[in-house]
Amino acid sequence: MKKLLWLLMVLSAPALAQSRGGTDEWSMTLFVIGPKDYAFEGGATARNDGGAGVSLTVAHNLNDHLAFGLEGSLSMFNYRATVVSSTAGSYETDGRMESGALRAHVTWNLLARRFTPFLTANAGVMVLDTDIAGDPPANACWSYPWYGVVCSDKTPTTTLTRLTYGVGTGVRYELPRKQGYVRALLGAEWIDFHEALSPVGYVTLRADFGLSF
Repeated sequence: MKKLLWLLMVLSAPALAQSRGGTDEWSMTLFVIGPKDYAFEGGATARNDGGAGVSLTVAHNLNDHLAFGLEGSLSMFNYRATVVSSTAGSYETDGRMESGALRAHVTWNLLARRFTPFLTANAGVMVLDTDIAGDPPANACWSYPWYGVVCSDKTPTTTLTRLTYGVGTGVRYELPRKQGYVRALLGAEWIDFHEALSPVGYVTLRADFGLSF
């Protein structure tokens, strides 16, 4: 009962929180990537087995509700793939998708309080290293996940640059005595692959640890 009363006091007392308006913030984020299946042109498929990442964010609070900023991230997930040829059959392979991204983001804090739910959206550019294992068993035209059709006896190894965008919702709590803030966020991110027949994206679960100044 005492814990419940304490929580209600925190939620109902906006005077306890220092105004966010006009302040700058930076934070470090740890996040996990959820598993997902993808389909590509020509019958190629990939199974994202899940992964993790880290990011650094800088932001400016225009007022107690609206903030915008930039985020840089590094992440990876393991995947299994099926590569298909119309003349040479198909074969199974795997890889580790490593990526670096730079995103612009905007956040709306619903309450001008120490504890608040929030909504956020972002868009940016992502560079991907697919690291597909092995070469195809024959010299033919193959439909690869991520790359589309490649006619060669060598697996494509070039890095890819794609647009990325995402949305999320979570809760934020500002620590007492200006010690910073923490956030928990459930979000989704999509990567723009015109070779894909299904959306290339995944669910993310994030934990943010930040400072205001």
